[in-house]
Amino acid sequence: METNGIDIHYYRTGNPDGVTLVLAHGLYDDGRCFAPTMAEFTDQFDVIAIDARGHGLSDAPSIGYTIDDRVADLAGLLDELSIDSPILWGHSMVGNTVACLAATYPTLPRTLVLEDPAGMLHGIHERASEERIFNVRELIESWHNQSCTALLESFEHEAWKEYLFHARRRVSTDVTEIFRNGYRRPSTTFSKITCPTLILRADVDDDQRALDRERVDRFDDARLEHVTNAGHCIRRDEFGTTVHLIRQFLSDSVETE
Repeated sequence: METNGIDIHYYRTGNPDGVTLVLAHGLYDDGRCFAPTMAEFTDQFDVIAIDARGHGLSDAPSIGYTIDDRVADLAGLLDELSIDSPILWGHSMVGNTVACLAATYPTLPRTLVLEDPAGMLHGIHERASEERIFNVRELIESWHNQSCTALLESFEHEAWKEYLFHARRRVSTDVTEIFRNGYRRPSTTFSKITCPTLILRADVDDDQRALDRERVDRFDDARLEHVTNAGHCIRRDEFGTTVHLIRQFLSDSVETE
């Protein structure tokens, strides 16, 4: 779908009469990385997974990676597809994008799921140094140049290996511009979000949990769940728990009939 001056690729499956659930991946992943998750929700929801600009099969321009660009990409896609009141689920980088979209257009989403959103993570809202940007670009180039076997063996999660392999091969080095621009701070975003929100957070220490709870207090209506034994990609580390928490949250907060 053409929107905001580029082509955005997406996958769609599930119940065409259900509420639309939009899955938006984190940095370096793509829409197919949500495939096992999509299968858990197709019985009830119209499920869409997107490839963000610079990822998957979407266009990868050399510019356009500010938070405003990323919000415009997602909002434009929803508009072009005539999707009203979707559930938006964003991980990491796009957790920040989804939160900023909900803050900018408070009546657009029905509800939010933020999976370890960037901007809540300690210090990640700061702009990265040029050295950090250079190192990330080198990392992406190494994924492009590694042998298939070596790249596949670098992933721990067997069920996701194929999806992660293709995502790393396709991600553009230009996504490093996201680090140059940084993320929107919680203090300027969360207080503007009015829809019901579930925040899934990694298993962090007590000090960080307390800071997380402070930030969540800025929401009108939010539920915070720290997921035991989960790292940054919560659904890959604790898949069953993630699905259970989200199904429970949606059953409490979303009218699906």
